[in-house]
Amino acid sequence: MRRLMLTALACLALAACKDEAAADPLELLGMGVEWHVTEIAGAPVPAGVSVTIARPEDGMIAGSSGCNRYSGRVSTHDGKLEIGALAGTRMACFGPAEEVERAFHSTIGRAKDAQMAGDTLELTDAAGKVLIRAMK
Repeated sequence: MRRLMLTALACLALAACKDEAAADPLELLGMGVEWHVTEIAGAPVPAGVSVTIARPEDGMIAGSSGCNRYSGRVSTHDGKLEIGALAGTRMACFGPAEEVERAFHSTIGRAKDAQMAGDTLELTDAAGKVLIRAMK
């Protein structure tokens, strides 16, 4: 009987962990919260270059990609993030801002999930690899 109870408790604990992991990633992004990207594809965002992610309204994502402003559609399907094509301003970018902007645009569309690691938001790909790290 004791073994059965321990097994039942272990199953309940695992189910609770699964429910936390299955939370809607858009809830972690928050509505009207601006996240400041600190790392893209393992590389730190250099000082003086600003990359941000925000959800100004339901179904939208927007921010600064290093030099230009961007916006696009964001949703979830089967609990996974789906970030649509991003539209943006077309200011000329040079040096680190240009490199960061290119990295951001080539990475953000692969994000399929979000998780918190302390105060840091992590956007991950389908395999769980961290693509983007950001802080409030």
